[in-house]
Amino acid sequence: MYTYKQIVDLFKSAALNHLMIQDFGYGQLSDIKTRNESQDGDQEVDYPYAFLNPTTHQRQQSTITYQFNLIMMDMARDEEGDKYDNFLTIQSECQQYIDDMVSELWNTSTKPDIQLTMTYTPFVERFQDELAGMTASISIVVPVTINNCIAPYN
Repeated sequence: MYTYKQIVDLFKSAALNHLMIQDFGYGQLSDIKTRNESQDGDQEVDYPYAFLNPTTHQRQQSTITYQFNLIMMDMARDEEGDKYDNFLTIQSECQQYIDDMVSELWNTSTKPDIQLTMTYTPFVERFQDELAGMTASISIVVPVTINNCIAPYN
């Protein structure tokens, strides 16, 4: 059984242990770091950057389904040639990094129950940095029964 924090920490570990992913963030979309600002005293962002955005979680009788958007992004470089080819290359690489992270979580000895039916959404955005990447909607099911025996009541 995993706690919510442990799930987030698994994503963080998978990102920071990846040889290509340079940074990890967590929170609402407004918390995404850019090159020109820092978050909570952190240094400026390094790309490729994995950002875990929580969405609505669902409690059922004996499980909780945690749902996240895993946003993988990289700087859209100004290069000679077809800029759309550049965006497509970055989006393709970001999808692979997402797959790498999911594979890392899936192959841990006490793997969480990641639902491997995910949706991918490619994007090109202009925050303060011009970025391209991929967003994956990921669900993780954790068995957690409601148990009054462990609740702190008299």
